[in-house]
Amino acid sequence: MLQVKGNQPKLRARIAAWHQADPCPAQATIQVQEHRRGATATWQTSVYACNEADLAATWPGLARVVVVVKTVQRAQLTTQQTRYYLTSLRTTPVAELAAGIRGHWRIENKLHRTRDVHFKQDSNGIRHPLAAANMALINTLASNYLLLHVQQAISDAQLYFAQNFRRFLPVIARS
Repeated sequence: MLQVKGNQPKLRARIAAWHQADPCPAQATIQVQEHRRGATATWQTSVYACNEADLAATWPGLARVVVVVKTVQRAQLTTQQTRYYLTSLRTTPVAELAAGIRGHWRIENKLHRTRDVHFKQDSNGIRHPLAAANMALINTLASNYLLLHVQQAISDAQLYFAQNFRRFLPVIARS
């Protein structure tokens, strides 16, 4: 399964155009709804047979296109986002595909967002691969420890960790 993102604008535009123009119905669709933080989020996942010759020729083994439409409703604001995925999985049920995609985004939102926003990992300026790996390890240890033991917002936990760093050294050394 491969998500088609904005860094592949031509491919994304081709798939979006195919999806909007192709009259064939979805092979299967599942809808999941969640209520959190004063908003209702709905994920509609649909699976289509890939009958677009150019796409199939460009991506050997391509069997299906998965389209996920996420709609979020808050008070008087509704937003909608469409994501496209290509897959060679021919028989995997739509419920499994949807669960896998949601699971990936759960990781993206919990781990990668924390690393990018709170630890500023994308803009830390470290260029040496070993130094970057060491910093990622330290960030992971700190993040895991903070989430397990401090049980506060990550930004508060970072401040607590920084102010009490010496206290955590023996714990880090054992890890």
